[in-house]
Amino acid sequence: MSFDLVDYERNPRSLTELTANGRGTNTSKASAPAIKGNTTRVYLFVLKNGPCELREVQRALKLSTPSLAFYHLSRLVESGVVSRTEDGRYVVVADISADLLDGYVKFGRQIIPQFFFLTLIFTAILAYYVYLVWRLPLDTDDIVTIVYSLSIIVLWYQTIKIWRRLSS
Repeated sequence: MSFDLVDYERNPRSLTELTANGRGTNTSKASAPAIKGNTTRVYLFVLKNGPCELREVQRALKLSTPSLAFYHLSRLVESGVVSRTEDGRYVVVADISADLLDGYVKFGRQIIPQFFFLTLIFTAILAYYVYLVWRLPLDTDDIVTIVYSLSIIVLWYQTIKIWRRLSS
């Protein structure tokens, strides 16, 4: 079966299948969608920590068996984003973190949802407002504070949900 560039644009799945079968050139756009769940965790661990051994990945990510770590590392090797060195270590060869971490910010060694900063700013504004109003008697304007507080709770819930999605 032969595909040309037009087929790839119409059907990105064909490009992923082609590279997964090893009959084409691997690109980060083809690899990023195939990486999910624990495979994402393994990729991020190798990206953060540099060359890693199989057991090191298994222990650090608390995977149940070395074969499970091997399975996820093999998926990364097959997709072309990680390679195995001669001494048995795994290293990242294609940085797909921009595609994989859309909506996240790398802050030092931490990966934080972009939503976190917005939530933090609004929480600080609420805290300052409550500090200013705390000394005054309660009135009808406090309904705004209550609604704003509920909005902040929703923001924190969504931020934590996004944060956990990365680690699951």
